[in-house]
Amino acid sequence: MNSHISRYLKRKGLTDPFLVNSLFVSAYIQEKGWTVNHCTVITNLLGYEQDTVSEFISLLKKSGFTFQLEELIRLFEFVISPSDRIVTGAVYTPVDVRKKIVSHCLKQRRNIKEAKIADISCGCGGFLVDVALYLHRTTRKCFADIYRENIYGIDIQRYSVDRTKIILALLALGFHEDLDFSFNIFEADTLDYASDDWNKLYTGFDVIVGNPPYVCSRNVSNETKEKMLRFTICKSGHPDLYIPFFQISVEMLKQDGVMGYITMNSFLRSINGRAIRDYFSKKRLNIKIVDFRGYQIFQTKSTYTCLFFLKKGVRRHYVQYSVNEAGDLSRKEEYTRVPYDNLDNEKGWTLNDFDNTRQLERTGVAIGDYCGMRHGIATLCNSIYIFKPDRVRNGMYVMSKKGVTYEIEEEICRDVVNSNKLNSEVEFDDIIEKVIFPYRRNADGVIKIIDEATFQEDYPNAYAYLLGNRERLERRDKGKTDRYPTWYAFGRTQSLTMPEFKLFFPKFSNKPIRCVLVDDEDLLLYNGVAFVSDDERRLQVLKRIIESRLFWNYIQKNGKPYASGYYSLAGIDVKNYGVPEFNEDEEDALIAMEDKDEIEEFLERYYR
Repeated sequence: MNSHISRYLKRKGLTDPFLVNSLFVSAYIQEKGWTVNHCTVITNLLGYEQDTVSEFISLLKKSGFTFQLEELIRLFEFVISPSDRIVTGAVYTPVDVRKKIVSHCLKQRRNIKEAKIADISCGCGGFLVDVALYLHRTTRKCFADIYRENIYGIDIQRYSVDRTKIILALLALGFHEDLDFSFNIFEADTLDYASDDWNKLYTGFDVIVGNPPYVCSRNVSNETKEKMLRFTICKSGHPDLYIPFFQISVEMLKQDGVMGYITMNSFLRSINGRAIRDYFSKKRLNIKIVDFRGYQIFQTKSTYTCLFFLKKGVRRHYVQYSVNEAGDLSRKEEYTRVPYDNLDNEKGWTLNDFDNTRQLERTGVAIGDYCGMRHGIATLCNSIYIFKPDRVRNGMYVMSKKGVTYEIEEEICRDVVNSNKLNSEVEFDDIIEKVIFPYRRNADGVIKIIDEATFQEDYPNAYAYLLGNRERLERRDKGKTDRYPTWYAFGRTQSLTMPEFKLFFPKFSNKPIRCVLVDDEDLLLYNGVAFVSDDERRLQVLKRIIESRLFWNYIQKNGKPYASGYYSLAGIDVKNYGVPEFNEDEEDALIAMEDKDEIEEFLERYYR
């Protein structure tokens, strides 16, 4: 449906929010057959050109639109421009999620009839609709009184404020309330809450519900970053925009207030979540987390989310945590209580299967301290630099690309492997490729870029090939390649040199891990991950551990989940796993083992 609506609005040249609102509302009211006399929020939008309204109604019907209020909420959220959506993080929240949060929070309030209930990033008002319906059903208050006395909304965008009022007005009209409603919907940047001139009407709430904006740190403006740094919980890493909303909500609530969010779950483990974990722990906040792990609550957006509930004024020495990987919102959650004192705010909270996870992480020394870990080289244009030669002839690798044959000097190339391919049962030699490597080691052992004159003279074929792709190479990093030492340099200098011994494994996997241990100082890596060391025995021990069922079970519980049953094996997901402190005889015994079951039994004794 959305694509048809988008094309229609574009064809009509409808970009002005008022005209879009007018068309949507006129079509909705006409199809409902309502007469509106007193509700100025609606009457001010009626009167759109009739032929266009009729045409639009026909389009909506053909697209399956049944003129329910929830569909209109979804439609309003959809017509936010993509650029604004990136900046503000606005996204439609499914109604079953909203109702779950609203019901959970409002059931905890005794005198709900007098409660001040807010959504401080309200978008087009979906949460406030559910709050209003809940209050109307349980208190029998009319919507006019609810809007005036109970409901508060804040949003940074004028069109979101307007649309929230429209949606709330239409809700009331559906219950035969045709009045000139008084709304408490405030156009403001919620990050300004800490400023002296904040409107004090919009604080001191009994309940806060909502969906904080989803904007990653790289898309946050400098002005917004400065505002975020006013808040304690934004002092670690590069915080995403949703993070300060936790602290703002806590401070906006009354002493016994309640909050409920659908939000990202990344704060549990991420570097930019350290300050927020510390904030929760020091205050001993009473929080409940329902972690959806890999389940995609938002069908149109790939996000990893959780339900987050907090009750202010009640200190707890533990976090309550539940996993709901099926996304079943109808079930009654069973929570595990994890003591704050047992959590590591610096390393991250591994809450899933906590007792077993804690035992695995407390055994011996953490993998991150046991061995170095490397991600691959970053050419930022692998399709140019990396290739599989067709054959070797007279000291040249011969390759074909798009019907053109090139010869590249062997001497300028290095072997490189994509260890992500180890997730498939392939022979390691079959995934080794070549990379054009325009670097040399100087007398001090430091890798340096080959200067252009030398490159052109010593390796004319490779130089000519890259020169033919110069325009494409200069588009890397959004065109900011002027910071590179030269136009043919890799995009990053990471992993240009590696220790002699490397334990390659995939960065993502949907089954127990397969590793390959290689003794080759010159072999490079791209796209995957490797543990590296100058001590081969360490990697032989680590190979047995990483390929075990114990390790895979740990990853399934605590690695970042992705679609199709895949889990991340990035540093943050594996670095805290413990490696037992074996003596030399124990290491020899483990390294010599070949039988899988024997290895598992051996390791289980040490992890207890």
